Amino acid sequence: MTKKSPLDYLKEQYKLHPSMQPKDVVKLAFQAAFGAEHLLDEGDLGRVRAYFDDELAEVSATDGLLYEFIADDVCRVNMAVWKKRGLPGDELFDLFVRSASEGRTGGERVFWEYIDAAAGLPFSIEDFVREYKEGGLRAVHHSEEYGAAELPAYRVISGEYTRLIIERGAN
Repeated sequence: MTKKSPLDYLKEQYKLHPSMQPKDVVKLAFQAAFGAEHLLDEGDLGRVRAYFDDELAEVSATDGLLYEFIADDVCRVNMAVWKKRGLPGDELFDLFVRSASEGRTGGERVFWEYIDAAAGLPFSIEDFVREYKEGGLRAVHHSEEYGAAELPAYRVISGEYTRLIIERGAN
């Protein structure tokens, strides 16, 4: 896989999801930097599993891209497409947990590289980032605009696990 810059990933995501707002850029930067490890920090895997099962049951099956890379080694797997293709929920949950428990290195540096790269997008994130900094580095939810337009339902997994998905002939 050819290495891409944070700006390449941000532009690609903006093209795929034009409803993207500053808050969504910060969310993507956080996921690219830290993966989904914050979702397992609470230590209650049963509760994480129940939330996953509920979300997968509620999401409407649809066609589209099964996964989208947001960093060279991190991707978002679309649960609606996963469901449409009849792939096993247990497998996606396992990939998510394995990815989240592996941890990542250089997280804060990567996060700020993405934030700096966002200057190349057709909108400014400066005001949002200024307010965001006051609360410290943390995960955020998608913006209302993105949520309404994109209906995001995905799990962040390690890019290395996409080979397992590709072997199934997916994407």
